[in-house]
Amino acid sequence: MNRSTLVGIMVIAILWRAFISSDGSVILWESTCSGIILLIMGWTLFAYILSMSRGLKGWLELNTIYRWIAVSLFAINIYVIIYYGMRWYRLMSMTETYVPMDLPLRDIRYILLILYYCVVIWLAKHLKKVYNDYTMLFKATPEM
Repeated sequence: MNRSTLVGIMVIAILWRAFISSDGSVILWESTCSGIILLIMGWTLFAYILSMSRGLKGWLELNTIYRWIAVSLFAINIYVIIYYGMRWYRLMSMTETYVPMDLPLRDIRYILLILYYCVVIWLAKHLKKVYNDYTMLFKATPEM
């Protein structure tokens, strides 16, 4: 993905949160859409990064970087599952009370998660380029 696609994802996320927050309340379908988007994006990125780490041959340092990115994605995805699971349970079972500044903090949390996923996509692209440059460097050296 190029920079304009990632900026587009961020703009869509900001517009989505502005649309949801415009009425000042949270209903189940809005929370479900937000949670499913984060879950799909997060677990897809996790699978991609993990497959990239398994596909690298010969460069242990980059392989370790990919694995630690996968571990951090796994932790963030577990957080998203727990957070939205608790939220959906509360929205389905009872009325939810809001503390002051709760809605803006939810918006900020959602935007930061999307920003994190976009940064991981950008980082994976550049790490793949580094690996390709590294392998081309060693394939192009003449034998003596």
